[in-house]
Amino acid sequence: MQTSQRITMATANQQHLIQQHAGPSAATQGPMIIRKRNPEPMLNSGMQQAKKKRALDRNIPEKLDTLVPESLLYTELQNFEKRLDATIMRKRLEVQETINKPMKIKRTLRVFISNTAVNQNPQRDSESNDIGFGDTNVPAWILKIEGRLLDPSNSSKTNKIPSRKFSTFFISIIVDLDRDPEMYPDGNTIEWNKTNNTEGVDGFEIKRKGDTNVKCKIFLNLDKQPPRYKLSEDLASLLGIKEETKTGVILALWQYIKHHNLQDNIEDKRFINNDTRLESLFNCPRMAFPQIPELINMHLQPIDPITIDYTIRVDKEFHQSRYAYDIEVEVDDPNKLRLLSVFNNNASQREVQNLDDKIVQCVQSINNSKTKRDFLLNFAKSPVEFINKWVASQSRDLEVILGESHVNLEEQRRSEFYKQSWVNEAVFHYATAQTQRKMHELLGSSSNIRNDQRR
Repeated sequence: MQTSQRITMATANQQHLIQQHAGPSAATQGPMIIRKRNPEPMLNSGMQQAKKKRALDRNIPEKLDTLVPESLLYTELQNFEKRLDATIMRKRLEVQETINKPMKIKRTLRVFISNTAVNQNPQRDSESNDIGFGDTNVPAWILKIEGRLLDPSNSSKTNKIPSRKFSTFFISIIVDLDRDPEMYPDGNTIEWNKTNNTEGVDGFEIKRKGDTNVKCKIFLNLDKQPPRYKLSEDLASLLGIKEETKTGVILALWQYIKHHNLQDNIEDKRFINNDTRLESLFNCPRMAFPQIPELINMHLQPIDPITIDYTIRVDKEFHQSRYAYDIEVEVDDPNKLRLLSVFNNNASQREVQNLDDKIVQCVQSINNSKTKRDFLLNFAKSPVEFINKWVASQSRDLEVILGESHVNLEEQRRSEFYKQSWVNEAVFHYATAQTQRKMHELLGSSSNIRNDQRR
């Protein structure tokens, strides 16, 4: 809308300059600023220029409502469009603010633990002994850790959560085997850690040699974003929370400070005068607010991993735990993905822009039609007077375009031309120039006489 106003003002200024160059007679006749006899090429070039520069001048010409009363409806639509644009912009800002906030929902991740055993019976057929250990007759077992995300009972296709790999929910998985390290030198601790380049998988398999049952502990460390921490006993008892994000801990501590009026309101409000509990917690009687994030680090610990006890049995080919372990996890809200897709959809914006271009072309066509109408109407009222004024205007414009400063010959023929206010000033400058020229001539002649006398 602002661009439209600027273009309208620029057009008005250009017309004003043209009228000044054309003289008072041209100012009284608006249509006489036409440069060409045939306005149609000007119309086409104006449309092409508007399309090239994507102008936004969509205002109907003034005083057109007397000729076309329906133009008032177009003005009302423009005012309604301004209000609609303001509402849409406000809603887009609200959607953008919502997208930038973390939108999480809680879902259930179900974990399954099982194992298979191979070559535990020497009498078994050799066809089923290939497990990739080189010696197909070596007893071995395979531990499997798998899981999947459960869909809620009221889920539908519209709000269904996109599938995520099992490993994406964890930052690390550790399996600790309870067996004699001297008999199994390959190690009893297996650890997997997520990295930035790690691809998600649906499960893990651990293959080891062995022909006896093995007890193991499985430690699952959830990957929570933002990271959550376990508070120390002293800080947990002070704030009444056991685990929280670092930002949440700082906010809870600030609420405690405000509730007990511990902020220094006399010397410097950036400092907190610790009470007995805070002093024993941070080992200082007074602390600055920017120091709080550093001071609470010593009281934040990683959250305890989820521990699952499982016995790997080799007395049968397949064994699965009697229990399935449900873990509460946080996933991105599917509504956020829909909002993001709607927010980034520019198809409607392109359609609106194309319609704006068409409106600009129509308005320019109306402007040119009104100019032609005024031109022909003035010609019909007084053909001779109109042609004389129009020729004078075109002559003056031609002089301006060609850069000539000669006085119009038609104006020189009339006595009123020499009665204008500029004549006195022009005579003064002319007389001054002539006087200075005479003085230079006299000074030059006198200097020549003196030089001749010296010789």
